[in-house]
Amino acid sequence: MRGRLNSRMTWKYKREKTLWYVYPVHHTVSFTLVARKYIEQLRKAFTVQEVGEKGFLNIFPATYPTVLIHPLIYIAGGNFEKYMFVRSRFNKVLGFEVADSDRISDSAVNICNTADAIILPSNFAKESYINSGVNVPIYVVPHGLGDEYYRSPREPKREELRLIKRIKEEKNYVYLLFFLWHSGHRKGADLVYHTINKLSKERPNVVLILKGSGLSIGASLSFDQSKTVLITGWLDNDDVVDLYDLADIYPLFSRGGGFELNGLEALARGVITLAAEKGSWTDYLPKEFLLPIARWVDVLPGNPYHVGKGPEIDVDKAVDRLVEIIDDLDEWKAKAREYAEKVKERFSWTKIGEQLIKVVENYV
Repeated sequence: MRGRLNSRMTWKYKREKTLWYVYPVHHTVSFTLVARKYIEQLRKAFTVQEVGEKGFLNIFPATYPTVLIHPLIYIAGGNFEKYMFVRSRFNKVLGFEVADSDRISDSAVNICNTADAIILPSNFAKESYINSGVNVPIYVVPHGLGDEYYRSPREPKREELRLIKRIKEEKNYVYLLFFLWHSGHRKGADLVYHTINKLSKERPNVVLILKGSGLSIGASLSFDQSKTVLITGWLDNDDVVDLYDLADIYPLFSRGGGFELNGLEALARGVITLAAEKGSWTDYLPKEFLLPIARWVDVLPGNPYHVGKGPEIDVDKAVDRLVEIIDDLDEWKAKAREYAEKVKERFSWTKIGEQLIKVVENYV
């Protein structure tokens, strides 16, 4: 009898510690990459069942699981009536979300308020959701840094990166690095373009390294190729770290975004990372790396959920700051290296995982 009782108790415990994690499984987007990292951490404390978002609403569970939906608004909002029907079969729902602007729509608020809690990656996002009318508990759990961001610099493995390094040393170039995969307007690609054009007239040794695809660049703007080195194709994580290590400055000129991981990654490698004085990135960037805002503008025009505004840097003042930095580059890079140690201490995936597990345990 005791054996049976223990067996039942063990089964019950495991069942209660089981989570469903719903996210884009069959196609890879930014949500997919972050979700996989969160799942890796959650498995230290829970049994996690991965569920693809496309078939999620066709499952009618009998066990009343605790369900994590990432991202909540797009998955639930795609068929809200069906979601609400299935929602009755869940024990708890935790929604992962972002805030690309300073406000979400009423329909997005209604979706969020069906959850038991919302998990957001930044305090800027939390403020946006609260101001928009979300009234369920909101937790901030940021994104983290992979193990490769904690290693020492190395000689680049890829030939093109070794060439870029050699040219920099021979020509005494100052490299600005910018990642552009999509959302050129939101990422501030045009602001980077205008800044580089103005800056290069004052400091001709400035070169932009642009990492992206020809399609995204062509759809967004045409950079002056005489001032730009374009890198396309796949880089693995260590190659990306090598690329950061070649850079001096990262212009994080995004008009919006829930976290903007490129900024954290750049700073973690000791790159001087500049951004607007308001936004999600203020959770990890020091004040002296923040730039004046010229205006607040629409971030994603026509988007049904992210309907607010975001900060647009003042290009002229950004150029002034960049000239100041370039003329005293060693001192500014020393500051960046000092801040790098602080963010690497705070944003390891182990630390982020501890925060996430603590939140989820409240609802399991």
